[in-house]
Amino acid sequence: MLFSKKFDPKTDLNDLSGKVALITGANCATVKHLAVKGAKVYLGSRSEEKGIEAVQKLTDEGIAAGQVIALQCDIGTPASARQAAENFLKLENRLDILVNNAGCTYDTTDKTAANGLSIIRSFIRKLDVADVLGHFQKLTKLFSHFGTFQFTKSLLPLLIKTSEETNSDVRIVNVSSEIHRRGLGSKPFVDFSTIEPFKETYANDMVPWMSRYIVSKLAMVTFSNALQRKLSSTSIICMSIHPGTVNTTFHTHFNYPRLTNFIASIFFKGPEEGAYNSALAAASPIVRQCADKYKGAYLYPVGRIISPAPATMSTQVQDDLWETTEKYLREHP
Repeated sequence: MLFSKKFDPKTDLNDLSGKVALITGANCATVKHLAVKGAKVYLGSRSEEKGIEAVQKLTDEGIAAGQVIALQCDIGTPASARQAAENFLKLENRLDILVNNAGCTYDTTDKTAANGLSIIRSFIRKLDVADVLGHFQKLTKLFSHFGTFQFTKSLLPLLIKTSEETNSDVRIVNVSSEIHRRGLGSKPFVDFSTIEPFKETYANDMVPWMSRYIVSKLAMVTFSNALQRKLSSTSIICMSIHPGTVNTTFHTHFNYPRLTNFIASIFFKGPEEGAYNSALAAASPIVRQCADKYKGAYLYPVGRIISPAPATMSTQVQDDLWETTEKYLREHP
C-alpha cells in the first residue's frame, strides 16, 4: 500500500501555487486542504448565499482573502450545469483540478421516498424515533448524473488545454461511495443502454430512494472509468473515490442536532479528515509519480486503490452509459 503511514495533507500534498481548482458541492474541507497548499480554489455551491458564507468561514479560519471564490454551481439540471461551467470559463483560462463532489438535490415530494418512508415508519414505530423519519423525509436524494456529466464535459476543453502545458498535472476526481456495490451495483452487468435505471422507482425495494441513490453512485464510478478511457491520449488523471463515513451536516437534519452531532462525532470522521481522500486524489505527488496506477483508479480512504463493482469495469457498460447520457442531453438541452 503506497500510503502505509498516516496521511497528512499539510505535508503530503503538492505545492499548488499558480494552480486553479474547482470543487462542487460546497465541500469546505477539501477546498481548505487545497487552498492551504496555495491553490486558487472555486467553491461551487447551489446557493449563492451558502457559497459566500462558506468562503467567509474559510477566510475566518485563516485562508487569504480572494484565494477561495464562491461560484454558484447548480448541477440539478443539464442546463444549469452547463451555465455554471460557462460562468467559470469566463473567469479563468486554466483548470488544474476538478472535484465533482456535488451529486444530490433534495425533493420532499418524491413518491419513491413516500414508499420508503412507509416501510421505515412501520419498522421503527415501536422505537418511537420520529427524528429518523424527519431526517429521511428531508434527505430524499435524487442524483443528477446528467448534470455532472454536462458540467464536466463543458469544462473538458479547458482541462485538456491546461494539461498540454509543460509540467502540468491535471486531475478529475469524482466522489462516489462504497454503497455503489449494493443493489443494482451487486450485479455483474448493468444495462445502461436505456435511461430506465434512472427512471425506475424501485417501489418494491425496502428503501426506494436508497436504491436510486445506489444507481447514482454506480453511475459516478462508471462515468469516471469511461472518462479516463476517453482521455487516454492526454496526461489527465481521472479517479473516483469513496470518502468514508463523514459527519458533515448530517446532524442538522434532526430535531436535536447537538445530540445527533455528538453521537455522530463518536462514530464518523470529522469533515477535514473526511476530505483526506479527495485531497489526496487531487494533489498528492505520488498520484502523478504513479500515474499509470492511478488513471481510472477507485480509491478507498486513504489512498488505497481497490477494485470497484465489476459492472463499472465493463467497457460495454461504460459505453452504454456514455451514449445514453449523450442522447438524454441532446433531448434535454
